[in-house]
Amino acid sequence: MTGTAVFATAGSLSTAAEAQTTAPPVKLAQAQTTAPALPSQQRPNILFFHVDNTGVGDWGAYGGAYARGAKTPNVDRFASEGLLLHNYTPEAQCTPSRSALMTGRHPIRTGCITALPGAGLVAWEVTIADKLKELGYSTACLGKWHCGEEVGRLPTDKGFDYWYGIAHTWDEAQWPDDKFFKEEGLEPAYMLESKAKGDLRNVKVLDMNVRREVDLEFMDKAMRWMEDAKAKAQPFFLYFNHSNIHFPVLPRAEYKDKSNGGPVGDCIQMIDGDFKVLLDKIDALGQRDNTIVIFAGDNGRDDSFHAPGNRGSSGSWRGGYFSTFEGNNRTAGMIRWPGKIPPGKSDEMMHITDWFPTLLNMIGHPDKVPTDRVIDGVDQSAFVTGKQVKSNRTYYPMYFDKLHVGMRYKNFKVLTHKVENGFAAIQQLAIPHLYNLTVNPDEDMPLRYEDPSSWVLTKIFPVKTKELYASLAKDSVPFGAPLDFNPYKK
Repeated sequence: MTGTAVFATAGSLSTAAEAQTTAPPVKLAQAQTTAPALPSQQRPNILFFHVDNTGVGDWGAYGGAYARGAKTPNVDRFASEGLLLHNYTPEAQCTPSRSALMTGRHPIRTGCITALPGAGLVAWEVTIADKLKELGYSTACLGKWHCGEEVGRLPTDKGFDYWYGIAHTWDEAQWPDDKFFKEEGLEPAYMLESKAKGDLRNVKVLDMNVRREVDLEFMDKAMRWMEDAKAKAQPFFLYFNHSNIHFPVLPRAEYKDKSNGGPVGDCIQMIDGDFKVLLDKIDALGQRDNTIVIFAGDNGRDDSFHAPGNRGSSGSWRGGYFSTFEGNNRTAGMIRWPGKIPPGKSDEMMHITDWFPTLLNMIGHPDKVPTDRVIDGVDQSAFVTGKQVKSNRTYYPMYFDKLHVGMRYKNFKVLTHKVENGFAAIQQLAIPHLYNLTVNPDEDMPLRYEDPSSWVLTKIFPVKTKELYASLAKDSVPFGAPLDFNPYKK
């Protein structure tokens, strides 16, 4: 297959994921560097603190926040105590990122390709929570799930012992106050709770007042979950999804007008304060040295639907939420494990799918990484713990819904399609754009054909694309697949 052929068909061939076969799974090569397996009570706790719609420009640790009128001393201090990633790459939207985190698989492989209704994990998919629960972890999900709304696709169907949060998105809090919504007589969105498989109940209507205070509920439940796990001598996996900075942006009373950055700045400071509450609780329980804490975003900040107040959130990068620019493809990512992860910074690439195999290797259980399916994440435990300088990842494919729009390869980006922002049309490019991101972070100088780096277009992109499509034909779940779908059973 020539480079030209791949360029011409990169969008149309993206639907190859829907051509299912019964071929055996493709196992990706991974460099394994693991800690010794430990008894359940000695395994480290894991707190994954997920921030909704944030860019690197929101945090002082990345050189942001303060110039925008917000102060983030707690996140900055945390960053100095662990590894700060300058090249942490999520997916382009909420659902794709969250499904990728949970499964270690690209969204085009799980069918969770869009934040709009219809996406959800099938029963066959396995999550990091499933694997940690098998190892004796007490598992809780707090906040937005966005990986399926029906029984069978809920967090408690996917390895979590408990879930309190929402199935979709926070802007649904605006519905009860909308006169047109009221006239339709439609059912509002709810805060949901599930305590076991098959269990789901509506707790209360999600409205603007609930939206404003909801993170206090999450923190209270998180702290009680940690206390209970310690009392039972059980390690915990706490997946804490903060509601901000997703719109509507509503700071609580104690944070309102406390920044010089308006409601967005207030909410950035609120996240900083809420994160400290959980870190302080871990310290109070004597669990600091035995807890892996990750602070990360799910995608870049919304600079389309909730402007003004969001410009500059991407730091030195261009663009934001829903775009193909690095301001959406890079977000905050930091990890701390005292005594195990040396403090430092890195611009090596780490993708959101990598957490799945990395965490299992870090706790000494590479045997729990599934081998009966493709796991797109690579084990980064040696990189994260400072045993090697280089990341084990050099590449990841870029998708927008089911459309294959390009790839990141080391410091290069190839685009066959471009999306400026959430309001823009998807542009199919006449010829692929190639950017050297370290030279051109603004992504405003597409490949000039006298540029010597055109080898990326002919030697790398076609090869990676062909490998990807072959893999997807063997192992992928189409968007909207029924709950019982299995790509290896036709």
